[in-house]
Amino acid sequence: MGDILSGVVLGIGAPNRTSDGRAVQCAIVLGDEHGLSRIYADFDGSMNRIRVWDVIECEVYVNTSDSRPESWKLDSVSVRSKVKKSHEKRRILDSSTLSCGDDDPIDFLNRNKRSVAVIRQSVTGIGYGMDVRRFDESPDWVTAQRETPQKPYVWWESTAGKKHHHQLCAHEAYEWLRKNPSNTSQLWSNLHIEDIEWTKWLLVGNTKDRRNSWVVVHVHRLLNKSDSCDLTLERGRGDSWPYLPIEDLRLRRKAVAGQKLLFAKG
Repeated sequence: MGDILSGVVLGIGAPNRTSDGRAVQCAIVLGDEHGLSRIYADFDGSMNRIRVWDVIECEVYVNTSDSRPESWKLDSVSVRSKVKKSHEKRRILDSSTLSCGDDDPIDFLNRNKRSVAVIRQSVTGIGYGMDVRRFDESPDWVTAQRETPQKPYVWWESTAGKKHHHQLCAHEAYEWLRKNPSNTSQLWSNLHIEDIEWTKWLLVGNTKDRRNSWVVVHVHRLLNKSDSCDLTLERGRGDSWPYLPIEDLRLRRKAVAGQKLLFAKG
């Protein structure tokens, strides 16, 4: 048995190739009870059925190879509905934006041992770039990140005055590069990175093996409007939501892992 995680998919990363040759993909989910969480599974399975802004319910369990408190291994998933209206998306993004005062967001996340966050970015302190690199040949029909000639990145400057460069790992970005090899630069226009008429939120996450190394999982962008709504995620929200106390997240993972061991012994 595992745990039941319900929420909205805020971002999906492009597949990564594991040492044993599997293509593994992760997604970031915003839920009432779990806050911001990371789910991951083999690409050719449950992950292939979900999209950004899907409202999902999934069964997850603890994988001991990933000790990040927000991380869960995906077992099964069902799509319940989808967030479609822009004002609902704006409300969700604003309600989940990291609040760290005058501190640099990445420094704040590292210090507090967080692994995922939503950062609202000013239009004057953001840009992009694309490196061309040596790449691996794909062993199957999936094109993973390291099997793509281009390596896109986003740079941004925090209100604390610190500049960051992060690889852009969004699945939608790598799909554009794969399908449009002769027009890769159009990616940045699609994302409205430097368009002042669009509000940007960066969904960021750290890497499993290098916890102080961060990537951009998704660039959310919405046309600037004054509309608003009263949409909220109702159940189980505390003052710290969606950045729930680390100790609470660890206890939940421990309980789920212990439950799995109990059933395995039975």
